[in-house]
Amino acid sequence: MAINGETKTESTNEDIRPKNILASGALYHYILETSVYPREPEPMKELREITAKHPGSIITTTADEGQFLNMLMKLMNAKNMMEISVFTGYSLLAIALALPEDGKILAMDINRENYEMGLPILEKAGVAHKIDFREGLALPVLDQMIADVR
Repeated sequence: MAINGETKTESTNEDIRPKNILASGALYHYILETSVYPREPEPMKELREITAKHPGSIITTTADEGQFLNMLMKLMNAKNMMEISVFTGYSLLAIALALPEDGKILAMDINRENYEMGLPILEKAGVAHKIDFREGLALPVLDQMIADVR
């Protein structure tokens, strides 16, 4: 749907302009509606829709990016990952769903409140046990982890 020259999706009412490489918002909207959203796992859809209501939702990972991350993790046979800047956890969920049952993700963010917004969905999706969330700036968190090992 075009509103004032901007394309918005019907399902989330999110802007679809600056975060994609396609010149046409209408083409991107078509790809989302016919290819991306139908393949999106239900927990990711639920978290995407909750995150879209957050005032800072412009910084979230898009559905196509989330599915791309998921595919990359599977192709790499990734087992251990690190994510800096988790926000509500959409990309974290995409990665966690791709990891094996014993996979682990070190997740760092300065705002625990945003992470906890998505935590019930991570738990419902059965991936919360894979996530080690650390609140704070990434470098001090990593420095502390190194100091703890010594």
